[in-house]
This record gives sequence, structure tokens and C-alpha cells, in this order.
Amino acid sequence: MQADRLAADSASDAALAAARNAVLDRLVADAPLADILTDVVRRLEALEPEMRATVLLVDATGTRLMTGAAPSFPDYYVRGVDGMSIGEGQGSCGTAAFRRAPVIVSDVSRDPLWAAYPKSGPKVGFRACWSFPFYDNAGKVLGTFAVYFAEPRERDERIVRLIEGFSGLTALAVQKVRASTALRQAAAIIASTRDAIVITDLTQRIVSVNPAWCTITGFAAEASLGRAFTDFLAGLQHGEHQTEIWGHVAQNGHWQGEIWIRRKNGALYPLWSSISPVHDEHGAPHHYVFVMTDIGKLRESEAQLERLAHYDPLTGLPNRLLAQSRLAHAIEQAAHHHSQVGVLCIDIDHFKTINESLGHLAGDELLCGIGQRLAAALRHEDTFARWAGDEFLIVIENVGSPDELARLAQTLIERTQAPFTLGNGQSVYLGASIGIGLYPQDADNAALLLQHTDTALHQAKAQGRNTYCFFTETMGQRAQQHLELGRRLRLALERGSFTLHYQPKLDVRTGRLIGCEALLRWDDPTCGLTQPERFIPFAEESGLIVPIGAWVLETACRQARQWLDEGRAPLKMAVNLSARQLWQADLPERIGAILAHTGLPPAMLELELTESMIMGQEAEAVARLGQLRAMGISLAIDDFGTGYSSLSYLKSLPIQVLKIDRSFVRNIPTDRHDMEISAGIIALARKLNLQVVAEGVESAAQLAFLSEQGCDAYQGYLYSPPLPAERFATLHPPVAAADGH
Repeated sequence: MQADRLAADSASDAALAAARNAVLDRLVADAPLADILTDVVRRLEALEPEMRATVLLVDATGTRLMTGAAPSFPDYYVRGVDGMSIGEGQGSCGTAAFRRAPVIVSDVSRDPLWAAYPKSGPKVGFRACWSFPFYDNAGKVLGTFAVYFAEPRERDERIVRLIEGFSGLTALAVQKVRASTALRQAAAIIASTRDAIVITDLTQRIVSVNPAWCTITGFAAEASLGRAFTDFLAGLQHGEHQTEIWGHVAQNGHWQGEIWIRRKNGALYPLWSSISPVHDEHGAPHHYVFVMTDIGKLRESEAQLERLAHYDPLTGLPNRLLAQSRLAHAIEQAAHHHSQVGVLCIDIDHFKTINESLGHLAGDELLCGIGQRLAAALRHEDTFARWAGDEFLIVIENVGSPDELARLAQTLIERTQAPFTLGNGQSVYLGASIGIGLYPQDADNAALLLQHTDTALHQAKAQGRNTYCFFTETMGQRAQQHLELGRRLRLALERGSFTLHYQPKLDVRTGRLIGCEALLRWDDPTCGLTQPERFIPFAEESGLIVPIGAWVLETACRQARQWLDEGRAPLKMAVNLSARQLWQADLPERIGAILAHTGLPPAMLELELTESMIMGQEAEAVARLGQLRAMGISLAIDDFGTGYSSLSYLKSLPIQVLKIDRSFVRNIPTDRHDMEISAGIIALARKLNLQVVAEGVESAAQLAFLSEQGCDAYQGYLYSPPLPAERFATLHPPVAAADGH
């Protein structure tokens, strides 16, 4: 009996040794783990024919078991076992993995651990199941090695020792294959990553590099191995910086930060680096790993964003933000050194007209050309910026005297006057208006100096353009008055402080009242009655004329309708139209809505516009006025003779009335020239079949002359000044009252 046991043990040891050698051979041959585990299981089953075996492996979550090898079990059983939960009562294997101890169930039909699987044993043909967990070197459960018997089977120490031997062999195979797989994956990751990875020994001698290092630095692996890592660093990374880095590694176990390397071609290049030590099994460092991310592109992108933030993309000049920053810095320096700073604001005259007529591409080409010309007249240290649209700004430091700025402004104007030849061969002629401000005379800070320089620019434009103008205190006061005027105008519009007066228009031959002109009046609570010539130009410039004009139009139409409803004879209501209103895209729709809202027939409305509103845009004017005329509205040219009087536009525009400006009527009959001009306008109107209205008639002699020449209608103080609606109504009683009924 003893001899039989010894012989069996000897056979088991020999089989285990053979299995171990086979496993090692397969590991060296890099065989798949499933093949190795299947071979181990078959060798065990060969030793004990009445026994079948399986290997289950813990999955990545650590909560379930998956089949590693089960060559003697049907597929349906394998599929049923896959995904078994690790826990108490989960059969022999789930419980063994949970307890971290062998679980020997002699009879699965009676053991509570198998209560959840009552049909598994009979269906597959086993009654006993012994399960043994196996572990890695750190004591972590890797899986279970289980054996099954067809009949109930109590614990047998000989078989237990055999299973323990084979489960240990299984643990070896699982660990080695997984380690090998992990190494291959790590190697593949290191080789394929775009981050540079360098491994050094404790003296920082390079022992390994990945392809990304070679790509970024330009050095082949052979040229890097064995060299000190510091050999590749830029000079600025040595000394105290190196001491700081390695001190941080020693104290915290890692370091992160930006380093600069010198590439093979000598160029410096930024990398974001992470340095960490690699420890041995005793916790002692034996290598360092450098992981470096290429941030060169990031730095380039940051530089591009920085440029976009501070430079104009079209001209390449500093933009408004950078110019303001430099001006503020220049003023700080000037305050410290008691010097002067000059600011020139340059506006290209009539650029908008050229841009609209030739197209935006030509406009962009012009702006670039202007920028290059003006820049050539400046010093390297001067700031030359594109301020906005067609405006440029120059900041001059250490100005000796205002004369220097005047000479520079004149030079810049002359440079813009020379013709520009576009890419298509077309020549363009421009000019420039320049406003000049000086620190500290004109302002003590950048914002105020820019404001005053802009005021000077507007003064240069008002003086006829193509000139320069210095800021003066008077200009500043005027600008402040404009701001205050704008505030009061907006308040007047909100509070309904405007009123309309109506100047009668009479037939020259009969003296009959035939119409009136609505004239805007503003009795400001602060400044009293404000003349239209004071606030209308500002309203035009600021854009307030649009809402004001809309109010005037609706109020006049409503008043005309009211007089009509009161039984008074129909009168043609004349309303002045501003340039901004005329070129509103939806003007016809706006006027149509007002007529519909007030109920005034279109034939009773006459819109007055000036020649200057049309000049340069004759084709557009023909289309726009045609739309208004098609609505049944009359159209009149106001102040005729004071602008660009042209037969061509008179012939093509759908107008019905010419109004002789009061400046030609005022000196009749004492001024022969005014008489001839007035007579000529009337004769021209007759030829073109237009009605003529004379403005500013104040004497009977003037009226007599106009009547003699054939003028159709007049208005002026001879008959009546402009009157409020209630006083005008006394001149225009209801028809019944006028007839005496």
C-alpha cells in the first residue's frame, strides 16, 4: 500500500514537472494564454481519468469569472459559467474566489453553495466540485482552478496536493503572459505615442528613447543613447534651474514644467516635460522617465492668437487695442521724463464712396497701399495703427514742438494725394484729413487725448477736408456742446418736446392758399427756442434725424388729415426729407404705413429734398424717387440753385416742383444778378414742365417780379411767417365758414 502511494506521488511529481517544462516552453514561444491553460488542464486530467478540470479567470472589473480553459465541458456549460459573479453562495468557484480559500463541495446536489445552480451538476454529469483560488506575487486572486467528479467525492489530500501544484503552475502562466502582454502594449504605446519618452539611469545618462524623441529633436536613437540628458537642454535650463528641478523631484517624487531643448539643427524648441523616478521592488529609484509633450505648435498658435488680438489682419498694423496700450505707456514715460507725446488721427477722404463704387476688394487693396505709404514716412519707434475702418492713428513720442507734427501731417497728406494704381490698372485719387492732439497740452490721459484728437479730425473735415487741424480748447468746448445737444435732442424726442409750425404756400396769380410747409420747432426747457439751423445739422450727423424725421412726417400727415376732416379745403402738405431718410432701405414702406395710419391721401403729401442728397447717386435716386412717385406722392427739389444744379438730373428724376432758394429772392429787385438767376430758374422749370415755388418772399415788389416771370407759388413773411397749427387754422377756415354759411 505504501509502495503504491509512493509510486503515485512519483508519477504526479513527474507529470507536474513535465507540465511545468511545457508551460515554460510555451511561454518562451509566446503561445496564447488559452492554449497554455488548455494544455495544463489536459495534463491534469490525464493523471486522474475520472476527473475533469476548468480554469476560470477574474475579469478586469474584479467582480466576475470568465472561462480560461474547459476542454472537457460542452460549450453551453462554458457559456453559462462565463460571467459568474464572485461572491458567497456562487457555486464552488465564485465562493472560493470570494473567500480567497479552497472550497471543496463533496456533493453539489446537497451543498447550499450550489443552491442557485440545481440543474448544473446532473445536466453536465458531475456530483462533486473542488475549487482552488490562485494568486499573483502580490497575493491578488487571479482566478480559480476547479476539478469535477462524476460521483460524490470527499477530500483526498493526494489529489489536493496535485491540484495545488497545477494551480500554482496556472498562476505562473497567467502572470507571465499578462506581464508579457503588458510589456508589449507598453512598448507599442511608447513607440507610437507622439510624446517624446526618454529613460535615463540615476546619473541622467540616456538608456532608451522612443521614436517621437528622434522626430522632435532630429537625433537618431544611436546618437542619443549613453549621452547625458542635459546635453540636449538649452543653456538657460542649466545651473539654478536644474537644481530647482531635481530638488523638486527628490522632495515630491516628480516634476512638471516647460523645458527648452536644442534640436540637431541648432534651433531651440519648447517641450512640456514630466520627470518621474522608476523604483525597484525595494522602493529605491533605479531609473528616471522623462515624458515630453511637443508644445511648439501650441506656442505658434499662442503667438498667432496674440498677433490677432493686437494686429489688424488686413494691413498687418497694430490695432486699436495695441495702439491704446502703447499710447498709455508713452504718456506714462512722458510724464516721468517731462516730454511731449503727439497723436495724429488720419481719415481717408471719400473712401466710403470709392469702396462702394469699386468694391470691397479694391477698398482693402487701397487700405493696404495707404498703410504702406504712410508707414514709410514714420520713424521705426513711432506707433502706426489702423484705428477703425479707413482711419489710422499715429503715436509720436518725444515731440520737440507742434511744428514737427504739422510738418509730418502735411507730408502724410501729400503721400495720400499721389494717385494709387490698383491691381486692375485703375488709378484712384484720394486725400486725407488729420486731427492732431498733444500731451500734456491737450489732455493728461490717453482717453481724453484720443477724444480731443478725434475732435480735431472732425474740425479738419469741416474745413473742407484734405487738411490737418490741431485741437484747441474751443474745439473741446464745441465737442462738449455737441454732446450736450445730442443728450437734449434725445430727451426732447422721448418727451415729445418738438412742435411743428406751418408756413402757408399761395398761388401767385390768385393769392389762394394752396398748401403749406411743415417746419420743425424746438422750445427747449433749458435753452429756450433753438433755431433749426443749430440742431438739424447735428441731428443729421448723429443719425437722430431719422426718428425725428419720422415724427415730423407722421405729425404733419395727421394734421393735414385733421384739417380735411374739419371740412377745410384740401392743402398739399410739404415735408422736408433728410438724406439719411431718403436712403433708408424701407423708406417707401415706412411712408406707406404713415399714410395708411393717418388716412391722408398720398396726393396731399409733397416731399422736399435737396440737390446734394442726390449728387453722386443719380441712378439710385431715380429708382428711389420713382418708388415714391408711384405711390402718388409729389416730389420737390428744395433750395434749388444753391447746390449742383444739373439739367441731367432734372431731366431724369420724377420731380414735379422746383423751389427757388430764399437767397436769390432776398435782394429782388435791387440785385440784377439775383433777378436774372430767379428768372432763369423759372424759365428752366417752364421748359421742363415743372412748377416753381419761391421761398422767402417778403415784399410786394418781390412778388410782382416773380408773378411777371411766371412763378407758380410763393411762401414767405409777406403773407405769413410759419404758424402753429391752431393759428394756421384761422387762415384756412372750413369751406362752409369761408362761404359765409
